[in-house]
Amino acid sequence: MQYGKKIAPLALCGLLCACAHTSNNVAASAPVNWTAEAGKRVVLVDPDVELSEVTAGGIPEARADWTAIGKNFIKADIASTFQAKGVATASADSITDVREAQIVKLHEAIGRSIQMNAVLQLPTKKNNFDWTLGPGVVAFRDHYQADYALFVFVRDSYTGAGRAVVMLAAAAFGVGLQGGQQVGFASLVDLRTGRVVWFNQLASSTGSLKEEKPAAATVKNLLDGLPL
Repeated sequence: MQYGKKIAPLALCGLLCACAHTSNNVAASAPVNWTAEAGKRVVLVDPDVELSEVTAGGIPEARADWTAIGKNFIKADIASTFQAKGVATASADSITDVREAQIVKLHEAIGRSIQMNAVLQLPTKKNNFDWTLGPGVVAFRDHYQADYALFVFVRDSYTGAGRAVVMLAAAAFGVGLQGGQQVGFASLVDLRTGRVVWFNQLASSTGSLKEEKPAAATVKNLLDGLPL
């Protein structure tokens, strides 16, 4: 659980169980020998990030100031992670190209479909992690001269003061209400084929993208299992 303001933190901590969960997949079409991919170039696509505050009524209201802070932390930590791995990268910041912007939106749609499939187990996808963004990814390959692209989608919400009070009141009657949460996913896409070769999803009731160290922990979770 995340809180925009600290209201009765001890009482709330007693009511809620905090946890973070990640789940990743590597496609059958992924390279057998990732060591051979060490010389490949990865474009770090401008992450799709939004931070919001949950109102008393349970509605998340986007906060541009928080979003800017969280996005900057994510970008810096991802770049630092790849640098430590010795992986060559290019940054696709502030995307203005229409084709590239459409691919980013498509990534969100595909990512949500993958998440849904984890629950519904679609017949054609049950035992076959086979997803693609299609041939349009060539726009990134040509523009950045890269072999792979890393896409990131994150929605991070924080319990506002009003929501915290409502949650406490509901808990007194044995009713549990949703507060802030951190959800997202990351994909490594082969720009030569368009296929999603690695996908990791994150769901957490803890964490903060508004502070440096917690943000670094979130990025570590997002990149859990990254084969490069």
